[in-house]
Amino acid sequence: MTPDAAMVPPNTILDVLRAHAAERPGHPALIFDDGNGPTARLSYGELAEAVRGLAGTLAAQGLGNRPVGLLFGPGIDFIVTFLACLTIGSIAVPLAPVGRRRERVPNLLPVVRDCMPAAMILDAGMAVQYGGLAEALAKMDVAYLEHEALAPAPPSTILPSPPGSDDVAVLQYTSGSTSAPKGVMITHGNIIANQRMIRRTFGHDDRSNFVGWAPHFHDQGLFGNILQPLYLGATCVLTAPATFVRRPLVWLELIDRYRAHTSGGPNFAFELCIEHATLRGLPAVNLSCWKVAFNGAEPIRARSVERFAESFAPVGFAPEAFFPCYGLAESTVVTACGPRDKGPVLRRVDVQTLGDGHVLPADPRKPVLAEICCGPAMEESELWVVDPERHVVAAPGDVGEIWVAGPHIGRGYWNRTEESRATFGALMLDGRGPYLRTGDVGFMMPEGLYVVGRIKDLLIVRGRNFAPNDIEQIWTDVTGHAGQATAAAFQVAHGETSHVVLVAEIERGLRTAEGLDGLIADYGAQVRRMGLDRLDLAITDLIVVSPGGIPRTTSGKVRRAATRTMLEKDELPVIGTSGPLMARRTEEA
Repeated sequence: MTPDAAMVPPNTILDVLRAHAAERPGHPALIFDDGNGPTARLSYGELAEAVRGLAGTLAAQGLGNRPVGLLFGPGIDFIVTFLACLTIGSIAVPLAPVGRRRERVPNLLPVVRDCMPAAMILDAGMAVQYGGLAEALAKMDVAYLEHEALAPAPPSTILPSPPGSDDVAVLQYTSGSTSAPKGVMITHGNIIANQRMIRRTFGHDDRSNFVGWAPHFHDQGLFGNILQPLYLGATCVLTAPATFVRRPLVWLELIDRYRAHTSGGPNFAFELCIEHATLRGLPAVNLSCWKVAFNGAEPIRARSVERFAESFAPVGFAPEAFFPCYGLAESTVVTACGPRDKGPVLRRVDVQTLGDGHVLPADPRKPVLAEICCGPAMEESELWVVDPERHVVAAPGDVGEIWVAGPHIGRGYWNRTEESRATFGALMLDGRGPYLRTGDVGFMMPEGLYVVGRIKDLLIVRGRNFAPNDIEQIWTDVTGHAGQATAAAFQVAHGETSHVVLVAEIERGLRTAEGLDGLIADYGAQVRRMGLDRLDLAITDLIVVSPGGIPRTTSGKVRRAATRTMLEKDELPVIGTSGPLMARRTEEA
């Protein structure tokens, strides 16, 4: 029986999991596979037992109704601990274990100070990597708990009253690509609503097995790859993000091994698979089972979609399986997607009119961009493109800010009343609302939403708007490097001149290569030519930096403002340049 068919609608994901444990206790719920075979697994009955035992232990620690930080490596232990926290009414705070080792504790503490958890729970691996964290937490009166030391409570333990749909379940911290990370308050009702919406729109049922590798501390990994299959009563197969990055084609092997119906990731994941298959050959897989290949969390590239479909058609991948999505942490995970079983819808638009704020059909004599539709709003939700100054709905094809509403929209930001009101409480000129102001720019057409970029990141040149990701894609095409977030585009004012700057990372093997200056000069010439040909934009400066030199969020998104600040402070690891900006700065210095 599917959750939507239940006589009494569930209030929380916990209600759904209890029903699955009662109805199909032996069915596999969770499998962790390192690429060489399963290393851990739990059935629905075993999952319910593990969650109940740990919930009793956490309740005895007095952690109910308070935030609890969760610092875990990839694996099933995180999921059990997350669900145990929800069971006793705690607010789970998944935390990102990223950064160089000596920087990890200082990087983590601002989020800890923001949410002030009652406790931090770590697995054994994180306890080793975060040496000194216990001492830092003690000064903040935050309990330090190692997961392996938490013995399960006996089944007779009485648990607190279950949480309600309006109670906050999760603080999902935003990526911080354009501002400091903020904790989005996601309620139990938000989770159930978005899971219901995903099930209907994606066409899922209890046989829709998932394979996922996205980090569990991000919304796509948590609410998409983990909670959706558990909501369905299907099987959730996970592997580590690092496994995918090292061996991208393992992802496709797992899809085949477990006959997954649904799997996906950001656009760069599909590019990496193309790159590795080109170098090493197609894997021996059968991808005919893969019915929903969702693509989201970063700009979707028409070229990537077309190349992936073409590359993997010989091993059974169907182009109509591609399923573009749009979402953000503030909407739990996803708010627009599709269409299903039809493949992505593509429009070729005139670059100049797009920059002027309106979409016209492409003129083959002018620069053209291919844009991928992210589908209409999901059932139960609203999505509009709005004139951000006048607060009226923009005409079809007019570029504006994306506003959304629905039962999946979070309550606001933790301890940020004014920011919450401004972001989650927007009203139309006629008083309709409230709506979530996403900060994203796009345009609507009859088939659905097209996303252009972030308002704060747009470059304005000669009165026209340019999305930085369109400029950054040029570096990917010049170098043929498909890795995630290898360039950052922005404007820099120097004197009375505004420079369009592309900061780009070079491959590791080229850092000390002979003739590097000439190579960078050649790259600069290609970048400028492609900028004019594609975008009718003069990219004045290419600044090449070491691998990893561009600051990123925990999900790998470029922090463009931070990159610009580092450039202005001479903190970037610059290897070489092509353009006048750095030469002028050197002369003046």
